Amino acid sequence: MKTAAISAGKRRLSLVAVVSSMAVTSLIYGFSYPLLALILERQGVDDTMIGLNTAAQGLAVFAVAPIASRVIAMFGPARLMLLSVALSLALFLLLPVFPNVYAWFLVRFLLGSANAFLWIAGEVWVNEIAEERSRGRIVGLYSAALAGGFALGPLVLAQSGSEGWLPFLLAAALIAVSAIPLLFAQSVAPVMHGKTSARLLMFLLLAPAAMLANFTAAAVDSVLITFLPLYAIDQGLMEDLALYLIVAMGVGGIACQVPIGWLADHMDRRFLLAASVFIVAVVFAALPLLVASTPWNWLFMFVVGGILGSFYTLGLVLLGEQFRGGDLAASTAVFSSMWGIGSIVGPPVAGGVMDLLPPHGLPIAVVGLLLIYLPFPIVAYLKRRKAAGESDET
Repeated sequence: MKTAAISAGKRRLSLVAVVSSMAVTSLIYGFSYPLLALILERQGVDDTMIGLNTAAQGLAVFAVAPIASRVIAMFGPARLMLLSVALSLALFLLLPVFPNVYAWFLVRFLLGSANAFLWIAGEVWVNEIAEERSRGRIVGLYSAALAGGFALGPLVLAQSGSEGWLPFLLAAALIAVSAIPLLFAQSVAPVMHGKTSARLLMFLLLAPAAMLANFTAAAVDSVLITFLPLYAIDQGLMEDLALYLIVAMGVGGIACQVPIGWLADHMDRRFLLAASVFIVAVVFAALPLLVASTPWNWLFMFVVGGILGSFYTLGLVLLGEQFRGGDLAASTAVFSSMWGIGSIVGPPVAGGVMDLLPPHGLPIAVVGLLLIYLPFPIVAYLKRRKAAGESDET
């Protein structure tokens, strides 16, 4: 079905299906990262090894990205997402069967592969059905759903605890339920047309600000999901209160993405991205002063989560603005690869900084990642302004 031929009602049904099912991927990340980190810490595993184990889940995207556009064309987004959800469910239940850091390297790599197919297909789907005039709001809604799954994971974990089978069984049940909308949406899923006009790595050079926005979002997200509870516990919080910081961050991501998407439809998206990066860097530098001050620390993480979520939202909006058809599928694969790279780089780097610079290595690492990325959206904005000025002169 061509996107232009989708009626308003079918477009809404298509959007509901992809948005609800894509909450699965963020639930898996939001639940498994702190759960497995807590289990490994109880086993005496050091922070650096925990970070490396976490990175295995993001590493899998590199096995998926080169073939993603062909697999999406072969199965269609809806069927591929159903298969990915089923595989994710089975793999998630294998984790408590083999509670060992070395076994989890393999299981988490396979789980990351299923997540990567799910993620890429969902991103292509939502950008294909979005109209340019409302792309920011639609992608913002989609990102809010991802943040909802992200927040639900630690919330389930805080209620169930991190021991035994119960947390794994609860998460598995939620994963299974989330697949239901896809069963009714296969007829309204978009069909991809056209072939890519460039090699995958070229898309990084064609849209560096968008691509590296996802890298930075992934690096910071995976660092915070993995280490923020451990850092907060070291600063004096109980385990459940430390996990609620992740919940507050996720709630901020849910609440802020649609308003940020609205802003993206009414102002320069590159300037908005640069401003978001700068604000998060400044605000997060204050984490040591607030992390143990409940409930102010929850409000703090609400703001951080809301603005940090805009990196992914605005990066995906910029891709949909620039690419269509086969190029959109290929660029989305690279975009998701940036998430994989960020997930790989972030936790080991942060774990190493935390070992080297206690007790506040976590905020130092996060602010450093943000400041390294900041020049890219600034340069993209300045180039856009220059191009617009030259166009006006002619």
